[in-house]
Parts: sequence; structure tokens; C-alpha cells
Amino acid sequence: MNIYKDITLILVTYRSEKLILKNLEVLKKFSTIIVDNSNSEKLEIIIKKYENIKLIRSSKNLGYGKANNLAVSFANTPFILIINPDIILNENSISALFEEFLKDPENIGILGPSLYDKQMNRRTNGSKSFISQLKGNKVLNKINNIPEDNICCEFLMGCCYLMRRDFFNHLKGFDESFFMYFEDCDLCDRSLQNGKYIMEIPSAKMIHLENSSSQKKIFTNSKLALIHKISCYIYLKKNLSLMYLITQLVKNFIDYFIRIFTNLVLLRFKKSYKNLLRVISIILYISSIYKIMHN
Repeated sequence: MNIYKDITLILVTYRSEKLILKNLEVLKKFSTIIVDNSNSEKLEIIIKKYENIKLIRSSKNLGYGKANNLAVSFANTPFILIINPDIILNENSISALFEEFLKDPENIGILGPSLYDKQMNRRTNGSKSFISQLKGNKVLNKINNIPEDNICCEFLMGCCYLMRRDFFNHLKGFDESFFMYFEDCDLCDRSLQNGKYIMEIPSAKMIHLENSSSQKKIFTNSKLALIHKISCYIYLKKNLSLMYLITQLVKNFIDYFIRIFTNLVLLRFKKSYKNLLRVISIILYISSIYKIMHN
């Protein structure tokens, strides 16, 4: 088995042409499937001469999970590597992930690399699940708390996942009720529930540019903030009791309203606006109007 024949690279992009160019030397060596949610002609021009790269241009933004599921449906290799465009790929790290997976292929659900910023400062990747953190079980993001060896965890960031394709399909892929955000939390939860473990592999090092996959403006940032909070409520509804969700919605609504007016009085308009978006997200979620945003 080798990484070039047995792994398909899966990418979902949105106005990410510059980032695709950064990874092109690696992408052209693998079977690669890209779903472009921005329907970019520029991206098609960039990759059209590479027969191994399949581009699916979507006429509308399918969201992260649904677009990944679509891409995986075209894959034929035993393994898939789901990556965000803002990950800087290197073949040695892909090989390190693959070698670790082959040591216990029947029991591993998801493997991910250790993540670094552009200055090669390492950040934690593996963590507790969102539900565990709600219960007070948090992982401190400190230098002396970053593992040096392989470590099992409850959650890995969804920016880079090595998985068996058949296991991904067994899980029925990402839950498409999440347009964006929290779909990685949900996939990790379901991997654990199916008896497979999740592991961060420090010998695999990836630079994560984070939030660089598209040029964001005020309107886009506001929309993403709304989607993030709404996805959180979808996740809570799926994993906790209805009473817990209702309690959280009421508590948050009151808290955010107070913060809006407090910050207005203190002339902290950005913070006031941020909390206004949070109030709107609750209204959109309760009314289900948020589903229109996904289109």
C-alpha cells in the first residue's frame, strides 16, 4: 500500500484559488476530488490540465458537510484525506498519518496531524468533545500540555482527517443538517460511538492558516457568526435533552440582551453588535428561518 494509490484527497473550497495554488504540487500527485461551492471558473482553469484532479463546480453553496459527502461519493480508494484549503500539505506528514493508520486499521476511526501556525508555533488539535467541555472537562491550551507522542482524544478539528472510506460511508458521512461548523464534532462523536478511536499524530505536521480560505467581509463574517451559533444549537438538540436546549436558549437570550445594552452604554459598539448577532441567531433557530440562509 502507498499514499499515492490508496488515498484520495477531498477538498471543499469557496473562493480558495490562491490556497489551491499553494498545494498544487502535492494535489497533482494524488487522486484528488474538489467540490467548489463558489462555482469558480478561475479554479477550473488552474486545475484543468491535471487528469487526476476532479473538480465539481456547484451552482450553489452546498455547505461543508454536504459538499464533502458529495466528493467522497466519487472516491474509489480505500482511504480518504479530508482537508480544508487552508491546510498547507506536505507528503511526509500524509505518509506519517498513513503509516500510523496501518498499525491498527480496524480500530482507528479518525487520524489527524498536529497543527501549526505560519510561524511554526504548535497548537493543540486533539481535545475533549464539546459535550465533555460543557460538563466542565476542558483541556488547557498551554505549551506544557501539548502532547509529544500519539494521543487518543474525543475530538479533532475537521481541517484534516484521514479515514477509511468504508467507515466514513458507514457513518453516512457528515450530518448534512449542519451547514457549516460542528459537523466535525458530530462526526467524532459518532466515530467513538461506533467503537473506533480518534488520535492526533505529532509526527504529522500541518500548517493551518485558519480562516484564510476565502476573503471575508463584514457581511460574510456576520453570516458566519450566525451560522456558527445556529449549528451549536442544532448540535445541542441532537445530543442533549430538549429541556436543556430550551434552558440554554432562554439563558442565552437574556444574557445577550443585557450585554447589548451594557456595551451600548459603554460605547463598545463592536461587542454590542456581536451580541445582537447572537440574539438574531436564537430567533432564526427557533423560527427555522435559518434554513433559508443555507440556500
